Amino acid sequence: MAKKVEGIKYITLGEHWRELYIKGTPIISIADKFNENKQVVSRSIWLAKIPNDIKEIIRNNPEIFTCRVLLNGFAGKRRHCELDGFKFLRLEVSRMAKAGAGSIPKFPKPKKTKINSLEIQKKDILKKTSITQLNEVLEAEFQIKQALGFHTRVSFDNEDGAGEVRIFFQNKKALHFLIDKLTPNLNLF
Repeated sequence: MAKKVEGIKYITLGEHWRELYIKGTPIISIADKFNENKQVVSRSIWLAKIPNDIKEIIRNNPEIFTCRVLLNGFAGKRRHCELDGFKFLRLEVSRMAKAGAGSIPKFPKPKKTKINSLEIQKKDILKKTSITQLNEVLEAEFQIKQALGFHTRVSFDNEDGAGEVRIFFQNKKALHFLIDKLTPNLNLF
């Protein structure tokens, strides 16, 4: 029976720890005082923050809402659980209570966004480059593209003009072609 109560224990402890935290005691001090991991303390404090109607369902179903489910599942994803006034958490706790023992939280998978690496690099350039240098950067990239036939990125590190040029190639064949283009021709006669 001790294992079933263990999850609920962290809600009760969290309520006590939350009072200490609100009074100004740092989480690390609370963790040291109670000989507990600071992450467990932080997550327990969050559990104490959830609405009472949700806590009641959790307390009535200790075999479902174990320490692992509460601390690692819900408290580990607290930002997601707090959205829209704990809407997701409320729905998920109700679903799990109906499903019974052995059910686990089901969080939606994050949407994968396909971001072009050149777009990321452009954003990095804009962070490093002042507006006055932006025209110079674009002009230099255009000129190098015309001369070499490769996409490039130019960035200035400071106002004096120090910076870097990055040349992007598709494969080893293109790399060797680029090296041949950049190698000076010593056969002058």
